[in-house]
Amino acid sequence: MIALAWHTARARKASLAGSFIALALGVALLSAMALTIASTAGSPDAPRWYPNADVVVAGAQTIRVVTGSGDDRETSTTTTGEPAALPAGLSDRLSTLDGVRQVVDYAGYAQAPGAPGDTAHPWSSAALHGYAWQAGGPPTDPGQVVLSAPTAHRPGDMVAVQTVLGTRELTVSGVLRTDAPAALYVTDPLAAQLAGGRIRAVALLREPGTGTTVATIAKRARAITGTQARVLTGDRRAEAEPDPDRDLFAVAASLLGTTSGLAGFVSVFVVAGTFAYAVAARRREFGLLRTAGATPRQVRRLVLSEAMVVGVLAGVAGDALGTVLAPPFAHWLARSGFAPRDFTAHVIFWPLAAAFGVGLLVALAGAALAARRAGRVRPAEALREAAIDRHAMTLSRALVGLAALGGSVPMMVVLTHTRSADGAALILVVAMLLIVGLAMFAPLLIPPLIWLFTAPLSGAPGATAMLARRNAIAGVRRTAATAAPILVTVGIAGSSLAGFATLAGTQSDAAHSRITASAVVLPAGGQDGLSDATVAAVRAVPGVTAAVPALDTSVYLRDSDEAEDYDARYLPGPELAGVLDLPVSAGNLADLTGTDTVAVPAGKGRLGQTVALWLDDSVRVRLRVVAVLANQIDLADTVLLPWALRDGHTARPLADTVYLGLSGTADRAAVARAAATGGGALLSTADYLSTVDDEQNSVNNAAMTAVLGLALIYTIISIANTLVMATGERGRELAALRLAGATPRQVRRMIGLESVLVAAIGILLGGVVTAVTLLGMHRGLAPVAPAVQVAIPWRTVGAIAGVCLLVAVLASLIPAAVALRRPAVDSAAVRQ
Repeated sequence: MIALAWHTARARKASLAGSFIALALGVALLSAMALTIASTAGSPDAPRWYPNADVVVAGAQTIRVVTGSGDDRETSTTTTGEPAALPAGLSDRLSTLDGVRQVVDYAGYAQAPGAPGDTAHPWSSAALHGYAWQAGGPPTDPGQVVLSAPTAHRPGDMVAVQTVLGTRELTVSGVLRTDAPAALYVTDPLAAQLAGGRIRAVALLREPGTGTTVATIAKRARAITGTQARVLTGDRRAEAEPDPDRDLFAVAASLLGTTSGLAGFVSVFVVAGTFAYAVAARRREFGLLRTAGATPRQVRRLVLSEAMVVGVLAGVAGDALGTVLAPPFAHWLARSGFAPRDFTAHVIFWPLAAAFGVGLLVALAGAALAARRAGRVRPAEALREAAIDRHAMTLSRALVGLAALGGSVPMMVVLTHTRSADGAALILVVAMLLIVGLAMFAPLLIPPLIWLFTAPLSGAPGATAMLARRNAIAGVRRTAATAAPILVTVGIAGSSLAGFATLAGTQSDAAHSRITASAVVLPAGGQDGLSDATVAAVRAVPGVTAAVPALDTSVYLRDSDEAEDYDARYLPGPELAGVLDLPVSAGNLADLTGTDTVAVPAGKGRLGQTVALWLDDSVRVRLRVVAVLANQIDLADTVLLPWALRDGHTARPLADTVYLGLSGTADRAAVARAAATGGGALLSTADYLSTVDDEQNSVNNAAMTAVLGLALIYTIISIANTLVMATGERGRELAALRLAGATPRQVRRMIGLESVLVAAIGILLGGVVTAVTLLGMHRGLAPVAPAVQVAIPWRTVGAIAGVCLLVAVLASLIPAAVALRRPAVDSAAVRQ
């Protein structure tokens, strides 16, 4: 049967080409996504800052939640944003190890204009990695600094270094070249001062000639540290180094998860539909086979064998194309800021094998249901000349459609009860279920829609409109198959773009309504933040009634069997009233003081209750709830922490935003000068909100491009592919029209009108998906937002719909024009 399938596949190259293209491109899309995701994970990098250290002792940076007991015991591990500080006195205890020399490494914030790096380390830490002098020498007093190349500064230059203690004027004593991350090197006492005494790590080096092994040192160090710190050797020493790429890889993995889910959906949807239609279009051929004595089982085996042949060939081609697409897509992610700068996709076997396997299974599944129907074709079917689709609405379509629409109902309920931005993840799920449901019931929906669309043409002269209407209804299976990729394109694009725009606009408006400050100070020139000294200098300017610093961070609350992360902000509670209007349902934000209080989102604690949570340095704290935030979309996942708690739990106790209250007599120029001295920039509240919106819109647009880009390109190509297939199968029908007296122009007009009808049906159903999704979002957002801003990007959605229409018309007219160039008698005699 495989041999027969191979010969029939070769004999029907044109009709099977569409199935091949759909599957090859689908596998290419899947393999590209799979390769990119697989490339985000890899073996640990070798240490760059600590390569010369034998053992590195660093603070904990993970949260472990243990559930169950005995055989049911499970541990969930979450990595936090930064490590905890090493306990006081630990370095002294480690210094007692025999045959070991230690280097205590501090890492305080420090940035100098015109020099790379944003961390000040003790000069002694330079011995932990290789370096070479470009000019000058080491710092010999607290007023000197060594810079990393490349820099235009030379020994003797004075540089204004921004630190957590304010601006420091330091003299450049030297410039060095190193493969380690760029940094500023100062004297050991100054490094400890700039870090607030917070030790990042203790590096242990074997003394020459002692013969002590690394394993022995690590064992002795663990005996001293216990569970208070991590003892790292080998490549794990890199875990003690700041890893800016880790968060980016997490962002990339999250984004790629959504992208891959959508890619998988459209691939399965299009491939299954294409194979099912390709088989259904050959019912006359199968009727002839039955007339010649083929059994239903043999017909089914033939169909599945053909699907196997096409699936294998298309899978190999798709994997090859996927390896070509993955690296450019990975580079685009890097350029857009969703992945590290040097991120690329590698050729890895298992993602290619998985994409190949999924593609083959989908092809066989798509052909299986059609093969079952093909096996039941009666011999008399071969003699039926009228290509009328009877029983197009099969039981299997009805069951799948009901399941999809039924599944969308609870998901819609969840969406309407969503009280935060988490609802964004449900938009695509709801849209996918609605698309499947409408596509399955398309044979029932198409006839009335066609009558609706062609009603205005009922009085038009000629038979073109009537023929187009009759053909579209008679070939309802073909119409449904060709409208399906348009439905998925417009439905996914419309619901996603409008849904995310509505969510982002509603969140933005809610956040804007909270800010009552007269102006805002932000870090300028690429600085990480603003020091307390800068905040104090701005506050001291006459006319400044309030200068309220804020610092974004994360906290972790236990949720069942894992630690769930929440957005958090350090804020001075008593000063908030003049610059921020944060609604609370219980308590008072003015009580957010000291180091043992907290304001929690609704449902995460009661007023006066003591809640346990982990800060972003993995330290577990118990805080008293002094306020419960109102159940609002911009506050649903936000925890507020007292400003004083910041100092002991972050290596960079800075402010990333300072909200200002200004009286009518305030000199804004003086405020701007005070901010600029500490590396800040003064913005009006309107300019600040505009800047935030622009940045957020840029990120959202890039994210939507990543999620939708390749999937929509694939579905648009599928529109052309399916319509070329459908038109190519109609050679005899078009020839019969010409033999009946129709001119080539009339036939082209009929085909063009049919393609417009198909596109209109797909666009309308896609609009229904978008409307239903937006309705669910509106109902969900209304109770938790000051106002719901339904935002539909009409130009973008309209452009996508227009492209679908244009592609549909061209993909129908071009093959029809080619077919019409042949003599009608020859075309009518062509074997189908």
